Amino acid sequence: MIGERYSLSRRKVAAMLMLAAAVMVAVIVCVTRCQAPQAEEEKPRAVSDSTIVLAIQRHSRLYTAETKVKKTIRHTMRNAISIEVAGLKKNIGLPRSQTDIEIPVSVTYKAYIDLERISSRDITVVGDTAIHIVLPDPVITETAVTIDHDKARYNRQLLGRRLTTDEEQRLITTAKDDAWRGLTDNDRHAMVETAKISATETLIPQLQTLGFRLISIDYRRDFVIWHND
Repeated sequence: MIGERYSLSRRKVAAMLMLAAAVMVAVIVCVTRCQAPQAEEEKPRAVSDSTIVLAIQRHSRLYTAETKVKKTIRHTMRNAISIEVAGLKKNIGLPRSQTDIEIPVSVTYKAYIDLERISSRDITVVGDTAIHIVLPDPVITETAVTIDHDKARYNRQLLGRRLTTDEEQRLITTAKDDAWRGLTDNDRHAMVETAKISATETLIPQLQTLGFRLISIDYRRDFVIWHND
């Protein structure tokens, strides 16, 4: 009788120990599963896209070395009087009324990249240290038009007239158009390449201060050179 009670007591103790062990295992598994997602949770990126965009946009337009194209305006005009004969108007040139004009004009061009046009769509960040940026198309703009008044020549005959302000402006506009057409492809590409180098040299230190070590700066493959006058 005593032996049966002892055996029954041992079975109870063993069952309780097994139950306790099962509960312990269940607790450990639960804790492990609950903690695993937190341990594997991806850390937020150190620098946000908006921070990168603002850091680039603050440089605005990066102008580069300038290129000058010189043109000489040559124009001849004659003074005339207008008469009406039989209801028809006719201009008759006056004798000794010719005016020959030569005006040296210098047009200055610079290339720039408008970094204010950068958006988050142009930026690809890999991890915390690698970044790829596609910059806007370079632009060549006219920054100055200079008339060399000291070398300008106005040869007027006795009845010749002076050039009006409107006429001079039209001649200058023509000279500017000729100057742009006279700018060779090599000149344009040289300015663009200088603009690209300038942008790279400006942005790399800025991006390094944000923690990036692998920096790639690129342009659209089919980019065009814009002219902004």
